[in-house]
Amino acid sequence: MDGVVPTLIRLGGFAAAFAVLLLVLASVAGGPLESMAVQGVVMLVAALGATAVALRLDGRRPLVELGLERAAALRDSGGGFLLGVVIVVPVVVLAITAGGLRYGSDNGTLVQYLSTAVWTAVVILGAAAAEEFLFRGYPLRVLAERWGSVAALVLTTVAFSALHGSNPHVGALALVNIALAGLLLGMILLVTGSLWWAIGLHAGWNFATSFVADLPVSGLVLVDAPLIEVTAAGNPLLTGGAFGLEGGLAATAGLLLAVGCLAHRWRTAC
Repeated sequence: MDGVVPTLIRLGGFAAAFAVLLLVLASVAGGPLESMAVQGVVMLVAALGATAVALRLDGRRPLVELGLERAAALRDSGGGFLLGVVIVVPVVVLAITAGGLRYGSDNGTLVQYLSTAVWTAVVILGAAAAEEFLFRGYPLRVLAERWGSVAALVLTTVAFSALHGSNPHVGALALVNIALAGLLLGMILLVTGSLWWAIGLHAGWNFATSFVADLPVSGLVLVDAPLIEVTAAGNPLLTGGAFGLEGGLAATAGLLLAVGCLAHRWRTAC
């Protein structure tokens, strides 16, 4: 039990700080947070605040220990964002060719399409960054120091999947895919040593799913992209149905391939 209690105290303190800050910020914002943009900002500010408090109380540790080098912020988050989009594209193609997902035209202009893309990216970035700070930030670092990187990866992945257990239209396959996504996000951090990569990858996946593919993200409809419209949902077992790509086997295949590639890089690096 040596070291277990201090570890739990550190994690509990981080969780408590986040919960308190979230309640205070929600109160300042005027109660229930119905706007996705406001939700993302409030969650991110609370997560950043909890991280700052935890690091200060834990020996005044610098942000760089969490993989947050300022000089690498734009480069790594941008690389992660592009990687997230690259992973989603073949998943969507598979959902179309094998799953029966179909698209047609929708109302809107190019200006509306581009402005919606910018708005979606901003909204998604806040929520994605918040979740990465909550799971792959201070908690993963503390767990890795106590039980090693593999155990930390497993524990944060399970917690990440459990967080989505109450999402609309969630099912067993969806939770498995969310766990695979959490595994992928944790591995990208451990392989690159950069939390920026994980933040970018998370945001890129959500952006490509919600805006480019015009589908729900983890059961939530984030945006209705102009110009394109889903005309046939196809086979839910493959396409994910109302939960979005993460609820189907097409995403399982894409995530497994991505995890396999990262695992190879991890073994090579070790």
